[in-house]
Amino acid sequence: MSNRLIKRAGIIACLVICVGCAEVALVSVTPIVAAIARHFDESTTRKIVELDQKQDWPGMLALAQSQLQRDPDHSEWWVLQGYALARQGQHAAAIDAYRQALRISPEDEDAWLALGQTQSEAGNYTEAAQAYRQALRYRPESAQAYLALGDLYLRRGQSDLALPNYREAVRYEPELEPAWVGLASAYHATGQTEERDQALQGLRKLDREAADRLEKQFRSK
Repeated sequence: MSNRLIKRAGIIACLVICVGCAEVALVSVTPIVAAIARHFDESTTRKIVELDQKQDWPGMLALAQSQLQRDPDHSEWWVLQGYALARQGQHAAAIDAYRQALRISPEDEDAWLALGQTQSEAGNYTEAAQAYRQALRYRPESAQAYLALGDLYLRRGQSDLALPNYREAVRYEPELEPAWVGLASAYHATGQTEERDQALQGLRKLDREAADRLEKQFRSK
């Protein structure tokens, strides 16, 4: 299975910003930025979104660090700092930033998910799985945490372990398209063709073209 189909980092989230409290702007950002931005005012949100869309990671890091000098107990700034560091390949420093955020807000699902993603990028797969399970400890219905675990196991060739996590992801969030992709892929990898085709049908309800492409890929192997 190609990384293009199972990598979560490229998933785009939608963020709604109030404009003058009268109209609404919808912008595309990465999921972690969408999660972080919800905690800030409109002006700060716009700045973070702009930096994310430009992929200005040094600028994002500078913003987070300047805010942390004023308010070191604001966990979302630590998460943003970790994200900016991770995007620059500074995984160890990013992990430290996420851990600082979690010392302040130990139940922060987004921080656990970000920590897990960076641990995975750094090749620390056991630690990544532990971070995702901590997210589930505080929010047992987190479809994103189940999706992350499924993706982690699928990338590691452990499709049997990926399957139950993908099933939970689509149970809690039936419109989570990447989870249907992962579920179909894991079923395909384990030779469960009937279940794979059922998962493809679930994906087809959300994105027919994506389901057709994935099915074609399965048939070509």
